[in-house]
Amino acid sequence: MPSTFWRSPFALLLCFFLVVAVRFNRNDLLVERSLGDARFYIGNVEFLRGAPLAFNVQAPFNERLLVTLAAAPLPFDPMTSINIVNVVFLLASLWFLYQLLEHFRLDDKLVWIGLYLFVLSFPTFYYGTIGYVDSGVLLMIFAGTYAIYKEKHALFLLSIFLGTIAKEGIVLLIPVAMAYAFARKNYRWYFSAAAGMVVYLLAWGLVKRYIPNGHGDTPVLFWQPITWRIISNFTRPNAYISSILSFGIPGAMCCYYLYRFGGAVKSAWKDELPLWVGTIGGYLLWFYTLFSAHTDGRFFWIAYCFPIALAMLWWRRFGPPYKA
Repeated sequence: MPSTFWRSPFALLLCFFLVVAVRFNRNDLLVERSLGDARFYIGNVEFLRGAPLAFNVQAPFNERLLVTLAAAPLPFDPMTSINIVNVVFLLASLWFLYQLLEHFRLDDKLVWIGLYLFVLSFPTFYYGTIGYVDSGVLLMIFAGTYAIYKEKHALFLLSIFLGTIAKEGIVLLIPVAMAYAFARKNYRWYFSAAAGMVVYLLAWGLVKRYIPNGHGDTPVLFWQPITWRIISNFTRPNAYISSILSFGIPGAMCCYYLYRFGGAVKSAWKDELPLWVGTIGGYLLWFYTLFSAHTDGRFFWIAYCFPIALAMLWWRRFGPPYKA
């Protein structure tokens, strides 16, 4: 088989569908797990369809509307509908990642390596099609990052709005936009970042106000540090295993280049500042979940475009890691 085969959309899509098909609809052939949070997203779809609820509508899961809104009109059972939307959103994320890597004028080989780092990753396999809704915020972070580098302000604000009703992690885009404004001395992006924060707060407030949370009038505050959650995360092997695997090759490559070429990397920090901020922000988000949420590798995944882009830029500058 010619080496150029792997640099074709057909090969990439073939790999993608093979990866996401293994656990489609939580196929337990390899890994047996309960529905987990997916039961709430199934409830969201049932609620939006006006059907009797098999599972409760409960905050904060009911506030993550983007994927379930797209899934509700589909003529399939809720789990299948959610995962079809997940596949479409992941493919769209892949397209934005391709556009971002192309923006950096990387060699064709490095662009394809970057795309395969996303497709052949543990989180794409393990979390992509199991009824969760991370694909929504992942798509909006990828699209928003593309919008920042291509200076498409309207797309950035749309990504913030849709990302807010996808999942809370979209707030990561705000400091990335500010870092771009600082690095490029493009002061208009300070205003867009501020506008993005306003859009985020408005969308979040509207969802809190009008979407029933399943707890009656009892306020539900999520992402607060709490003792039982800390104990659970630090004593649960899956928190470590999934996090290490999801940190994955992109994270390991960034660590290697930092260790091997730290001085040269830091000398160009300003040019790559938005990617640094996105990477560190995503990792800090994961760290915070150790104290406030159910920790697993998904919190690395949503920020994957940043370490992938950094790793490919450093590959171009310093050579491949296996020869550096």
